[in-house]
Amino acid sequence: MNKLAILGGSPVISEPLPAWPSLDLSVMADIEAILKTGEINYWTGKRGMAFEKDFAAYLGNGYAVTTTNGTSALHTAFSALGIGSGDEVICQSYTFIATAFSILQAGALPVFADVDHTHTLDPKSVESKINEKTKAIVVVHTFGVPTDMDAIMAIARKYDLKVIEDCAQALGAKYKGAYLGTIGDAGCFSFCQSKHITTGGEGGAVYVNSEDLVWKCRSFRDHGYDVAKRLGLFEISQKLPYIHTQVGFNYRMTEIQSAIGIRELSRFKATALEQRIRNGRYLSVLLKEHPLVKHAPVDDEVRGNAFWWAPFVLDMSQLSCDIKTFTKAIDAEGVPGYPVPWPEVYNEDAFQKQNGFGTNNYPFNDPAHRQMDYTLTDCQAARQLGDSSIVFHTHPVYSEQHMEKFATAFNKVYKHYKK
Repeated sequence: MNKLAILGGSPVISEPLPAWPSLDLSVMADIEAILKTGEINYWTGKRGMAFEKDFAAYLGNGYAVTTTNGTSALHTAFSALGIGSGDEVICQSYTFIATAFSILQAGALPVFADVDHTHTLDPKSVESKINEKTKAIVVVHTFGVPTDMDAIMAIARKYDLKVIEDCAQALGAKYKGAYLGTIGDAGCFSFCQSKHITTGGEGGAVYVNSEDLVWKCRSFRDHGYDVAKRLGLFEISQKLPYIHTQVGFNYRMTEIQSAIGIRELSRFKATALEQRIRNGRYLSVLLKEHPLVKHAPVDDEVRGNAFWWAPFVLDMSQLSCDIKTFTKAIDAEGVPGYPVPWPEVYNEDAFQKQNGFGTNNYPFNDPAHRQMDYTLTDCQAARQLGDSSIVFHTHPVYSEQHMEKFATAFNKVYKHYKK
């Protein structure tokens, strides 16, 4: 048992782990009913709007607009908030590329700020990046860890900036009792297959508290037509010859996706979130006092973690290997423990070479923008976290016994590579 699996020893976990995502298959009856009626489009069926109402009611007293995915949710929010050509949006580099790409899709430029040991945006770094072109801040509640929203909102008020919350990894997390996504001007969610809930592989939603803003989101999400007239697409087309008031996209969710979403949100509220948090907290208890662990996941009364993944910052000076070697050995033990996949997103060629849209590389070469050189961007804390952090999956299909085996594998690999 002491010999690492990667070196030919027996793994801590030899049987396959329960699969994630795991869907409530009772939804098959709903899907069959949809297919039989032929009402499979957002505008012909009833489940699309029903899912939006359910999702909004879960988060608060605002409004939800479903979209094709989390990226399109962000794009929709930026557009509805009037962010575009000539604007800059402060964004952490320590995030999946969709956060930064959606800023470019809106015609604005991302300015990358650093994070702190919580894996979320560092308010001090944010304030140092603000200039006359800054229009908004997008916070990413990384791994389900809430950002310090009091500090971010104070900066936003000071400089009159919009705040967009990227909650792709944080459904169900809370900051001072309020659900993430309800604190800023807009909250954006992903229902991709790996997230807290899925709507069949892809899906997303925007949450806003403003009625005016929700109509802007609905219009942009649906070809830019004037949905504020509160008429169905086919009805309004028959009454008015020209109905599109702005450029928009087709980001509508289908009826089948919405049917899955209704079922999965119900299960999420009933058991799945609680089970996920239980796993994350138990693993934290098992590892937080380990000599190799510098920082366990943030989770307290102020910042209530939703544990999409559970990140641990390690003291790498104790090891004779790097983080990739360490996590590869963990993985060989049958445990889903991995390095951070995207600590410095500005290192992607799209930013280093400024490969944008069309031959003019829009929006990088938009004359309304100042010239940006992303080769000079340096987020040191993000890089350090990338070199020293391991993240574990804490899916609700796992048990506390699985968490114990995760901890056993962690200690086994630690003992082998300990200096």
